[in-house]
Amino acid sequence: MNTTMVFLDAIRDHLDLHGFGPVASVLVTSDSAPVTVQLGAPRELPEVASALMTWAGTLDDVSAQVWRTPTTKSVHLIVNGRMPCGVPVHVYGAVDFSEDVFPDLPAGVRQDMPVFVLRQWSRLGEVAA
Repeated sequence: MNTTMVFLDAIRDHLDLHGFGPVASVLVTSDSAPVTVQLGAPRELPEVASALMTWAGTLDDVSAQVWRTPTTKSVHLIVNGRMPCGVPVHVYGAVDFSEDVFPDLPAGVRQDMPVFVLRQWSRLGEVAA
């Protein structure tokens, strides 16, 4: 079986097993590049961060990045890891750029960040009881 079929089977099984929220797209290429998953709506920071934390909880060797696109006012929040079967995956969601949230992120720059930052962002919408 070729790499594309193995990766397609792996991502299909992973999506089916975990029942994630909306996915806008899945990209599987013929080389050994990671499977790329773009989250679907919403675009609010707490929801995107929460969805990425859900993904992170199902992956091994997890890392996180933030990338401000060069030509738009969009920021991609990214989780990289490996599905339990070993297939690499790159999951991202986009949020609107805000100087208050991303003060040191110039256009076109990609930065590594601790995964726990996503957890903090996912709690922005919580209200104390």
